[in-house]
Amino acid sequence: GRNLRPVEMLDQSDEPESRLGVNADEAAVIEDISQSQADFYRALTTGDLNEMNAICANNKVQEVSEILSAGGRVDSWESCLKEGARPENMKTSGSDVLIVSPTEAYSTCIEFPADTGGYSDPFGATLLAMQRWTRESENEAWKLEFHQTIPWSSDTRAGGTLRCDSRGCVALTRGPEKKTFGGLIG
Repeated sequence: GRNLRPVEMLDQSDEPESRLGVNADEAAVIEDISQSQADFYRALTTGDLNEMNAICANNKVQEVSEILSAGGRVDSWESCLKEGARPENMKTSGSDVLIVSPTEAYSTCIEFPADTGGYSDPFGATLLAMQRWTRESENEAWKLEFHQTIPWSSDTRAGGTLRCDSRGCVALTRGPEKKTFGGLIG
């Protein structure tokens, strides 16, 4: 991201990746994950707490728990989805899906939050987002286990990274580094 900037403009009308060489069963799973990702972003941008609760797997992931163990704070989905707190007019683009197994898959996309410049501002916040999806068996619906965003580049307006699970989100923000004798802190 820092040295290899995107060479193509992304927009939310990007066509899905080609499914050449993908069998019908894999294509159906990719479609399910893509729809689950779209449902997640609709709930996120409209503040639909009931939908968000239905989308999320009911578990606590290590990536969020380790931040809480180190003294971090989780903002509940109820808090994250309130008017003024949620990314209401955010756009996404470049969605992709990776199937790891019949019970684990990942989706990615680029987020353009509207309140920080958004898609129309080349200097606005641009985030790479990843979702980890899980299910107990192939007969069950996919559930969101983990969502994370990271700034696309170091000079973005995005102030940090988010890690989210069924409890809500923790934010990790960046600040000036402090060099010390023993190494790097802060």
